[in-house]
Amino acid sequence: MDAEQFRSAGYAAVDQIVEYYKNLGSRRVMSDVEPGYLKALLPSGPPEEGEKFEDIQKDIEQKIMPGLTHWQSPDFMAFFPCNSTYPGMLGELYSAAFNAPAFNWICSPAVTELETIVLDWMADLYGLPGCYKSISEGGGVIQGSASEAVVTVMIAARDRYLRGATKHITDEKEREDAFYARRTRLVALGSTMAHSSTQKAAQIAGVRFRAVPAPEEEGYRMTGSTLKETVEQCLAEGLEPFFLTATL
Repeated sequence: MDAEQFRSAGYAAVDQIVEYYKNLGSRRVMSDVEPGYLKALLPSGPPEEGEKFEDIQKDIEQKIMPGLTHWQSPDFMAFFPCNSTYPGMLGELYSAAFNAPAFNWICSPAVTELETIVLDWMADLYGLPGCYKSISEGGGVIQGSASEAVVTVMIAARDRYLRGATKHITDEKEREDAFYARRTRLVALGSTMAHSSTQKAAQIAGVRFRAVPAPEEEGYRMTGSTLKETVEQCLAEGLEPFFLTATL
């Protein structure tokens, strides 16, 4: 695909997306295909030559659309909001064009700085204190999903807790042994109503998980008293709570 073919395909793709959104309310929200449906519709191996973009668009409508759950549908009421917007799609287009792996500042200064600035804006919108912003020790980082974010912050919290708990040990080998021995006693907490990502993150981080009751009579909310009781129970068992997922 050369530049002019890309330009033409881009116009066609935008038109197809606009029509998709215009008629989204008339589509069935949940897919009714059977597992493995797509394998029967696609070749047994990758194509050796490219296809015309209009043929690819037909495949999208005839083969891919039937297997989609339409999260953008006005009738979609499951899981969590995952709304897309036209400005967001244009931003994704630029992101795909630049394709800059920004794992540190020098790789693409604008990418790192834009992320930092915008996430500081979000901290202000949420009313978070200054410690959550880049002007302090905080500052946001965009993750690929909420579950990925929970794993990231739990591992950071685990290591920060353990470094603080073992910093008094001067011998490097003894400190390392104490670090990993103490890690076996760590426990992450989350409400019984919290998303399962906290428990899964605990498994990945190699720590325990304990659920804090959120009873019906409390409106399925975690309260200070139930949290205190859970923490005290953990301490009585020789465990060390270090992390809590708060469901807001």
